[in-house]
Amino acid sequence: MQRKTFLYNTVADTLRSEGHIMIMVASSGIASLLLTGGRTAHSTFKIPFEVLDDSVCSVTKQTIHAELFKRAKLIIWDEIPMQHRFCVEAVDRTLRDIREIKEPFGGVTVVLGSDFKQTLPVITKGTRQEIVRACLTKSHLWSGVRLLTLVKNMRLNKIKRCKSTMDVLFKVYPNLNVEEVATETYLQERFILSARNDDMINENRGNSISNENMQALEPPSLPPFKLQLKVGCPIMLLRNLQPRDGLCNGTCLMVVQFATRVIEAKILNGSHAGNYVFIPRITLQPSVSETPFQMARQQFPVRLAFAMTINKSQGQSVKYVGIDLRNHVFSHGQLYVALSRCTSSNRISVLLGNEDDDKTTNVIYLEVLL
Repeated sequence: MQRKTFLYNTVADTLRSEGHIMIMVASSGIASLLLTGGRTAHSTFKIPFEVLDDSVCSVTKQTIHAELFKRAKLIIWDEIPMQHRFCVEAVDRTLRDIREIKEPFGGVTVVLGSDFKQTLPVITKGTRQEIVRACLTKSHLWSGVRLLTLVKNMRLNKIKRCKSTMDVLFKVYPNLNVEEVATETYLQERFILSARNDDMINENRGNSISNENMQALEPPSLPPFKLQLKVGCPIMLLRNLQPRDGLCNGTCLMVVQFATRVIEAKILNGSHAGNYVFIPRITLQPSVSETPFQMARQQFPVRLAFAMTINKSQGQSVKYVGIDLRNHVFSHGQLYVALSRCTSSNRISVLLGNEDDDKTTNVIYLEVLL
């Protein structure tokens, strides 16, 4: 658990022990699982999926959600840099209306956490200017924010250099083929990160895509048409199925057994780690921007999770990390996030595209740094 997460939970436990109501949310599903009683911001505040500059949340004054917001003493919102500012502004308008107080967020104290050196809001095919404009620092609310910092930091300076994909695989997942090695603890402690979805080395198969072959289409938000799993392998959930039970987009699990229409799995991370759950086969649709036409796929909403994208890993810390940088990072904060996922610099392995080069690109938008 990260230091700031420990601080959030300590504050929440203290206030709740005094009888106060606390609301704990995060911008991503996986980060919300690390918070005591945490949920995603979208599910808690009912933020519209297509949020605009004048949007409000789908909460009316006569609901139990509205009563919760009226009585809240403190709101903690983690991983705020990756949230579009329109979402935060929609929550602000809603709380002002429900609490009937014209102060920011209806007068309730809000802690906005995380680091603007990490990844920013994802804007599909967005330019640097569009991404920066989507950041909370460009909101009218930012002038009322008071900055507090955690000053103790761990610097990473000893990183292992890998020469091939097999090299990074063996360093992060040693003895994987040995029987009973891939235990729950073994899988909890390690993953491989890549900058893009199509860089991930979960499967040894080609990336060629035929326009005539629908089965070969793999939008980032959909699982592959041919899902190759076996008992004991790690998988990642791609949808928010049951956030209260730990089944969020980004939850890591281990396959226990499976049938044609259901997978039994064990949760590996978050406050629900160790729980057994069932994942159904469902109908999934990508966003309009991912494909030039509307498509649907009936599949289990999971992917193999030996490797994941850097963006998806934000909010997690593990013991062993491999980083595939054959393709350079392409957006602000990705390299910083990748290198800070590991609890020790001695257990980071990096694969670069050129054997003779020990450098890689670092992308930083100076205009968003505090």
